[in-house]
Amino acid sequence: MCFSATASFATAAVTGSVGALTLGRVGKWSEAPLAAIPLIFGVQQAVEGLLWVSLGDPSLGANTKLLANTFAVFALVLWPLWSPLAAGLVEPVRRTRFLMAGLFLAAIPLAAYGAMNLAANPYGACVSGHSLLYTNGHPYTIAALVAYGLCTCLPPLLSSHRALRWFGLLVLTGLAVSTVFFAVASFSVWCFFAAAGSVAVYAYFAWSPKVAPAI
Repeated sequence: MCFSATASFATAAVTGSVGALTLGRVGKWSEAPLAAIPLIFGVQQAVEGLLWVSLGDPSLGANTKLLANTFAVFALVLWPLWSPLAAGLVEPVRRTRFLMAGLFLAAIPLAAYGAMNLAANPYGACVSGHSLLYTNGHPYTIAALVAYGLCTCLPPLLSSHRALRWFGLLVLTGLAVSTVFFAVASFSVWCFFAAAGSVAVYAYFAWSPKVAPAI
């Protein structure tokens, strides 16, 4: 995250623990992608914690590019697809579910673009002030950034489930804060806010009736 390795590892521990709890409350397969969100964010934050450590130790410099691009895969390839998929699979309202399916289909070329951009122009990372700056010399276009924001933020905001709307609001707030106050490192900061906000996913399972997993 934008503060330190300690902040990243602490966030990873909290979200990873929440992810373990949510996965333990899954009652049907369609809830699994949603339940996995905090755990995946925990792994992503752990990767960034390791990146902080690597950047602070010249002997570990060879790991920097691998860690930076692993983080980028989570951010640019995985999340645009995962957000509409996870929200759509638990959405009971048919019309809203169709909208989420449309966002998932729109995310496929977006994720492919991110993967190809990353493969052709791997990311590097450096410390800028108290932040991590990711760059590959080929920034996203405004249109691609808008599409990315819609695919990642809109599905939980559209959800019929109150807990997921709270999660979406936290993610959207994180986007606004990171863009306005941490423009240079918004990539890293937004992922931190989203990771912290993902603990709201647990509320979905806490507020839903407990259903025994199917065998």
